[in-house]
Amino acid sequence: MESIITNERSIDNSSQYITFYLGNEMYGVAIQYLQEIIRVPEVVKVPRVPLYIRGLANLRGTILTILDSRQRLGLAKEEDTEATRVIVLTAEGKKIGCVVDRVVGVISIRRDEVEEISGEEVNKNFLEGIARIEGGKKLIMLLDAKQFLNSKDGEITKKNLFNKAVVSEKYEKGNESLNEEQLQMISFKIGDEEYGIEVTNVQEIVRFSDEISEVPNSPDYILGIISLRNRVLPIVSLRRLFNMEECAFDERSRIIVVNIDEGDYSYKVGFRVDIVSEVLRIPKGSIEPVPPLLKDKDSEEISGICKLNGGSRLIYLLDPKKVLSHRLKESADILRSCEDDDRMEVVNESDKEEQLVSFMVAGIECAFPIEDVREIIRLTDIVAVPKAPDFVEGVINLRGVIVPVIDLRKKFGLEGSRRGEHNRIVIVEISGKRTGLIVDSVKEVLKVKRSQIEITPEILMHEIEQRFIRGIVKFDRSNRMIILLSAEEVLSGKEKKELMEINEAKGE
Repeated sequence: MESIITNERSIDNSSQYITFYLGNEMYGVAIQYLQEIIRVPEVVKVPRVPLYIRGLANLRGTILTILDSRQRLGLAKEEDTEATRVIVLTAEGKKIGCVVDRVVGVISIRRDEVEEISGEEVNKNFLEGIARIEGGKKLIMLLDAKQFLNSKDGEITKKNLFNKAVVSEKYEKGNESLNEEQLQMISFKIGDEEYGIEVTNVQEIVRFSDEISEVPNSPDYILGIISLRNRVLPIVSLRRLFNMEECAFDERSRIIVVNIDEGDYSYKVGFRVDIVSEVLRIPKGSIEPVPPLLKDKDSEEISGICKLNGGSRLIYLLDPKKVLSHRLKESADILRSCEDDDRMEVVNESDKEEQLVSFMVAGIECAFPIEDVREIIRLTDIVAVPKAPDFVEGVINLRGVIVPVIDLRKKFGLEGSRRGEHNRIVIVEISGKRTGLIVDSVKEVLKVKRSQIEITPEILMHEIEQRFIRGIVKFDRSNRMIILLSAEEVLSGKEKKELMEINEAKGE
């Protein structure tokens, strides 16, 4: 906590207040609500919240909602200065950070110096009184901290953060045969060829720019090892496995982390790939077996060939277990040595992991649980729909299915931008219907522990029109935070109805 100037006014029947300026007016908050005073931190913005909510900050592992006190009280917005501070208030288990222009100090105010609010006082809903001190020469507006911290307990706090949306569960139960006939995979490129790995085998996808430590006397296809969240991970070059020339890492390179079960032990390995393309959900019937003439010892890792776009796009489906199976003898010792001895320990519920697909919308990093994402596709031709809501871009034809497409920037009330090659359409289920969401870019597939996910701060749940935020993902060693969204709650009930009408009009 920063040092606070204390005005020693030792008077009976008095209370202490932390005082600060907003513009030319001095305000005070009872000292018992003050937790600490900090400099203005970096914040992660949250879509569709009032202007006075600046965003979320990571305060030593705790998610803190940051309010602009000026805008909260209806005052003109001003730029931060060197004197700007955040006073962290807490009451009844709730905590917020309030941005103020300048902290004055702590003073004692007698009860007889406080006047009740009457008439049409400005912002009287937030005031508990007005103090006239120094013989009435100085006025201090005394804020009611509980009003600043007050928010209704929404039903979202009572929900299991990790349960799927009710509608999604109904859809899955009513379409079990459909789910059984589909396969979800991550597609990527090695050279000019496209490959895929089932999502169930993928632990996460990471971008890695640091050096890889080489391992002496290892096969040439093992590039070396890296430290990933304090765990040693061997990195395998798929280019070298496929007898291709190695190329340098660039901004598009990724490492796909997979778990491989092999006999009496399992291990994790990172496959270095050139580009990660998409998350696809495809009918299993579209996967054809490898032709007999192509089957040999060096290609047994290919378990099938997926034909898309009428056969013009081929994806070779890899079996991670078989990728290294016939090479296992020469690399088994290295892979075993990279594994932790405690891998069989019972995992605490809070240590269990959630797999997420993260993406960017106007500089805000958001994510869906991977089970909510049907697939991710590149931008394609979108047909406009007359009289549709402004955030509905139109509809696309996705392999014979008409899918409405929503611009998330517009839906969240964010500033629009010119679209380019990085934009993607994330296909999700809303009320049992496939819906496309346009995002600026897809960032990565990652795994986080449940203990990293905090329930949405109550003040946000109270203020947001649609409770589409399921939680906030935090990272202990950085200021990075990810807003975890609920696909089912992205639209309000009225908007879902309008979307259903578009589907019906298009013959869905």
